[in-house]
Amino acid sequence: MNGGLRQSMAWLHTWTTLLSGWLLLVVCITGTAAYYRDEISLWMQPEWHSGIPAAATPAAQADAARMALARLQQIAPQADSWIIDLPQQRKPYTGISWTSARGERLAPGAGRPAGTFESATLDGHGHLLQQARDTRGGGFFAVFHFTLHYMPVLWGRWIVSICTMVMFVALISGVITHRRFFADFFTFRPGKGQRSWLDAHNALGVVALPFHTMICYSGLVTLMLLTMPWAVKQLYPDDRNAFVGAVFPQAPRLAPALGMAAPLADVTHVLAQSARQWDGALAARLTVQRPNDAAARYIVQRDESGRLSNQRQSLFFSGVDGTLAERSGDAQSAAAATRNTMIGLHLGHFAEPSLRGLLFISGLACCAMMGTGMLLWTVKARQRKQPPPGLRLAESLNIITIAALPAAIGAYFWLNRLLPAELAQRAVAEINGFFLCWGVLSAAALCWPARRMWMAQLMLGGALFAALPLLNIATAPADAHAGLLAGGNGLIAATDAGLLLCGVLLAWAGWRLRPATPWRWHTGARVLTAIFGGYALAALASARLAALCALFMARADAALTGMLLSFVFYAAAIIWTFSAGTLARAWTALLLAAGLLQLLPS
Repeated sequence: MNGGLRQSMAWLHTWTTLLSGWLLLVVCITGTAAYYRDEISLWMQPEWHSGIPAAATPAAQADAARMALARLQQIAPQADSWIIDLPQQRKPYTGISWTSARGERLAPGAGRPAGTFESATLDGHGHLLQQARDTRGGGFFAVFHFTLHYMPVLWGRWIVSICTMVMFVALISGVITHRRFFADFFTFRPGKGQRSWLDAHNALGVVALPFHTMICYSGLVTLMLLTMPWAVKQLYPDDRNAFVGAVFPQAPRLAPALGMAAPLADVTHVLAQSARQWDGALAARLTVQRPNDAAARYIVQRDESGRLSNQRQSLFFSGVDGTLAERSGDAQSAAAATRNTMIGLHLGHFAEPSLRGLLFISGLACCAMMGTGMLLWTVKARQRKQPPPGLRLAESLNIITIAALPAAIGAYFWLNRLLPAELAQRAVAEINGFFLCWGVLSAAALCWPARRMWMAQLMLGGALFAALPLLNIATAPADAHAGLLAGGNGLIAATDAGLLLCGVLLAWAGWRLRPATPWRWHTGARVLTAIFGGYALAALASARLAALCALFMARADAALTGMLLSFVFYAAAIIWTFSAGTLARAWTALLLAAGLLQLLPS
């Protein structure tokens, strides 16, 4: 291309982001929400909130496993397989599931049988929790951000992969474009229009550049077996299963049932061995295959928290005597370890609460970087003598992705609580309602992409999110919050606080975009404040000063003194009301003065 390297990279940066920026912004917003998929899912199942949560400790997991096995012995002694999802820090309850009959065919992998499964949930005391409402919870955001819903799964993954590659190119070209890369980190000039948007875009890009690069490249790696299969086809032209067996850990073949009854080995001993093998790491899942048979087998799957790698590690124990038989997932090549670590970084399962919060903030910074970039393009395009075709559509798409999508996410939470719990295909109805709300708001943005539309949709999203804690209190069981907090786990309260914070931020953004108050109304408001607010302050000053003076003079003289001084306060209030920079500042000073007068003796 004509021009130097920076000019070419600037052109590439602009057009690559323009062609895929809005879809990438949708992917980034929903992917950022997926960092808290477990917390969102728990919030969306209020039937479980009254249960006592279990602690994420080895002793608590051993107790949960014993109670779960006792429950399974009661309700499904003849099942072919039992699966126990042990309590973890972000999943404080014990999930149990079982096949409806023995003899189901085993699927490849870690030993989960194919066929019909039934499930239930236990709290920390082993009590059976009531059936929760059908919902996808936070998992919807995780799946939507790489499949796009309402289209064939492979199409969605291909589209997201292509857009992610475009983002990767945009990141590289953006770094090359900025000659003052480090200076941009410290430069922000608010209230300067186009210059402010550029400063914000640059600062957000620099401050979280390692995260942007990681999340982009790891996203490509996550789907590379779909989009870049050519190396596998070259080296494994006729046997792809051989590649899968070499890269992914496979469960050892399960012996057929012997038909001889045998008691299960002590699960506490099995979990203790697992913790020693993994240097104290917790287990995530316990699978019992062929329970109550002489060929029974325990499979203990390691918890992913605290590990960067996404490689599944499992230990296989004899179900009769509890001895360690085999293990899988420990040995991996440098290339496989790199792939698994990149996927683990993308998913973020390793992150502790503080690090997860940092990842979430970095995800929001990535969203803000993309949003400011798209806004910057429309602002610059609007200033041209001949605006380019499609500018109105671009302005509408900005509202659809930055304002309408968060509001639709807020509506998704509301639908979770307002739809009848017994509704058929309820989870599908929640998702359809989300897209319906987003579609209505998008249609409004397409018809009127104006500043007031920005304000209205951001304020709507803020109101929906900010009211969610109240909705939770109103619709959750009466003892839900007390039951959860009594067990020392505040996940629901923390989720409520996070939703409230999101609402405040959205409402603040909408308030910042409010149109300027017309002069006549602005002046009229100051006049009313000066007359009535000033009089109220003067009346309060008269009464309080009279009471104060009555301590050292006659009551009649004190009353006269209070009335004489009240006019000074009235005049001062009027002068301050018209001299204050904003009406809010005027009211703040009047209320502060009233508060100080209240401290005087009455």
